[in-house]
Amino acid sequence: MPLQFNQDAAIPYLQQFLTFNKARGMVSECSLETHLKVEHPALAGKYLPGGWVISPKAAESSRYRFVVSVMPHLYQNEDELDAAIHARETDRGFQALATFLTQSAIGVITAGAFSSGTDVTPAHLTWKNYSYENERLRPNTGNNPFERWPGTRGRASPGNEWQADVIERFRGVDAEQLTSLTLRQAYYYGYLKQQLRKPFDDPYDVDAFIVSYRQAVIPVEIKEKSPTESGAFGLDAGRILMMLRMCLATDSNSLYIVREVDNSADRRLVGWRCITLSNLVMGCSWNLQAGGAGMGGGATQTVMMPGSLFESFNEKNLSEEWLEENSSLQGAVRAKAQELAGNLAQFL
Repeated sequence: MPLQFNQDAAIPYLQQFLTFNKARGMVSECSLETHLKVEHPALAGKYLPGGWVISPKAAESSRYRFVVSVMPHLYQNEDELDAAIHARETDRGFQALATFLTQSAIGVITAGAFSSGTDVTPAHLTWKNYSYENERLRPNTGNNPFERWPGTRGRASPGNEWQADVIERFRGVDAEQLTSLTLRQAYYYGYLKQQLRKPFDDPYDVDAFIVSYRQAVIPVEIKEKSPTESGAFGLDAGRILMMLRMCLATDSNSLYIVREVDNSADRRLVGWRCITLSNLVMGCSWNLQAGGAGMGGGATQTVMMPGSLFESFNEKNLSEEWLEENSSLQGAVRAKAQELAGNLAQFL
């Protein structure tokens, strides 16, 4: 049976590396996963965990990108991990996602952790990496493939003090979800940064992927937001550009999902809303404003998006018809441009 972290081990560990804004977004991932399982169980299988998008330090003219997915469970030994990896090779959703990425010249690595000792904490794990080749996950020896990547001066970014409501939300997450979230962060900050000290160009974490039965793939960004008095949402411009970079390479659209909360101290849930990357790019005003701390701890730039451009997120957005219609970034942008062109006459 997979092992699990308890709250007293996981939360202090995560606080070392994550700002409270990043932590709030992570716990919103758990809320969305639970929402889908409860409200749309028949469609929840299309929702897959995300991963890290990383590039080795290399000349900008030859930048190679990899998506690293981290197994959501902690195993007791290497044999148990190997068996879980073998099962993943036969998973329809994973194969569709991996094929989609590799066809776009993006490498795929799957990583997993086991802990054979009595001290089951995020700081004491053994990691193993598997490279996706010819529809199989090939085990690497030692710390490969990263031993071959240049540089040994990487370091983990520091976190900051978490707000009380963020800590309370984390304490409300079940042990399985908490373990999955913690493993993903422990892999990047604890293993790649602290242990291997690897530097990367433009690291980016994709929160999730939606994979249709027809193999359409849509990366997902999840955030918790409350609107301004005018009803707008502030979105991190850097995250938009990172989403755009991946989607241009794969000609995939992306879905930005907001867990809308009110402005009360309890941040009560108002509802789930979403906007496609194509509609975001075509509809936003690119006037940048100062934002909060980003993934690396530095200040971010924010663009304001009118709330009217968002729609309710529901089972329609997981239907085969909607996913097929919205899966191509270029196709969706062209369709939106044609719609806007048809409305130009009123201003001419």
